[in-house]
Amino acid sequence: MTAETIRDLLEPVIGKSGSIFMVVSRIGPIGFATAENKKLIGVEIRPDGLIRLERETGWAVIDPAEIVAMVWNGDTESSPGQFL
Repeated sequence: MTAETIRDLLEPVIGKSGSIFMVVSRIGPIGFATAENKKLIGVEIRPDGLIRLERETGWAVIDPAEIVAMVWNGDTESSPGQFL
């Protein structure tokens, strides 16, 4: 997946509560909550091509080349379960 695609998918959920799941090549699914006090506040493509996800409580840097699927679940009461 490209950095631009990931950014475009995540920008509409900035500031919203829910959960984001990514399927990472050779690793499997990873996810993080975007709860009331842990909302996603920014998505930036760094000069080296990696993506920085900024949350109120910290940040993460991911390699977009390793992401094969993404899921957003805005329902904070339940998990998306088996999505792929």
